[in-house]
Amino acid sequence: MAAIASIAYNVFLYGTALAFSLLISEILRRLDQSEVIGQVLVGIMLGPYLIGLIKPNDFFNFISEIGALTLLFIAGLETDFALLRKAGRSALVLSISSILFTSIIVYPFVYFLTSNPNLSLFLAVVLGATSISLTVRILDEFGKLRTPIAQKIIISAVIDDLIVIFLIVIAIDIIEIGSFSINNLFLMLGKLLFFFMITTIIIIVFVKWIGAHLQKFRARGGLLIFSFSFALLYGYFAGILGFSPIIGAYFAGLVLAETDVEPDIIESISPLAHVTVPIFLVNIGLRFNILLIGDAIIIGSVLSLIAIVGKLLGGFTATSFKSKEKIKALLLGSSMMPRAEVVLIFAGIGLEMGLLDDLWFSSLVIVMITTTFLTPIVLKYLLKRGAFKDDDVP
Repeated sequence: MAAIASIAYNVFLYGTALAFSLLISEILRRLDQSEVIGQVLVGIMLGPYLIGLIKPNDFFNFISEIGALTLLFIAGLETDFALLRKAGRSALVLSISSILFTSIIVYPFVYFLTSNPNLSLFLAVVLGATSISLTVRILDEFGKLRTPIAQKIIISAVIDDLIVIFLIVIAIDIIEIGSFSINNLFLMLGKLLFFFMITTIIIIVFVKWIGAHLQKFRARGGLLIFSFSFALLYGYFAGILGFSPIIGAYFAGLVLAETDVEPDIIESISPLAHVTVPIFLVNIGLRFNILLIGDAIIIGSVLSLIAIVGKLLGGFTATSFKSKEKIKALLLGSSMMPRAEVVLIFAGIGLEMGLLDDLWFSSLVIVMITTTFLTPIVLKYLLKRGAFKDDDVP
């Protein structure tokens, strides 16, 4: 009976979170504001530090992960391979420069406060990450997900996460054993090459043999079940190689994007996103202790500023600091600003290693919330200034 009661209560909380998310989203939409902000606010309001109705738990974490995975799967489906190849070089520049600028500012700041090189190194790497899911959600909300510059931003965010995973491996080696292990780096490179090799083979198989048969399912929801299970399994495949499952889901979308049924898959999978993605955003709000005072707010605010400036500088680097492309540079940089699920994952690693205490963990949560709130506001402003006008990929 206790187990049934627990399940029923989680179902009640899920329904409550969705209902409040809809209410706030509707209000903000009518005010011409972003739904993202409202759904995070729902998490803060219903979370343990205000009303106290919902606390972070495994159930909400799971629904949140499904939401993020679905979001990235759809982003993969809507990615144009031709644009992807065209944007590759500049996307790489955007990723590397935004990580580099953020890291070289974070390290001396943290070291100045703590004189702890290990903590400084760890945070310098962690804050270089970008939340792919949140970036995709915002671009989709503005109806710009299929534009060339949005495609460039998305692939930059994917590359960003892959690079940060490599850097985390190096940082952990240095912190735990006092030196860098070249074997671990080659192991990660081998896994990455294996992942891309398998992806390339699967794309060829789908295009030549499987894609033409995906319309032939007779079972109800056959196409949806097949495509979503493929995304989940590919997410698992990425996960066992040491990468985020949402990256696997993105590449699963890329595979299916090359088939003729891509529009049908998007149409069938979108309703699932409507009832899971809000929980991804609510879950961010649940982590924020609005009652935090003192050092955590001060440190978190400075780290937020550094995190924002680092990504904006990356945006300008990707446009070669050309003054005539200032709006585009701001768009690229601000789209890379969000830190959400990635920072939470790495922060959890830091807690397990004993690197982070409550002060620094809370500071990272403040960075996550601040960048989550600011990104849609900045992008909306840039949208009105014509940031997507004459959209192209250099």
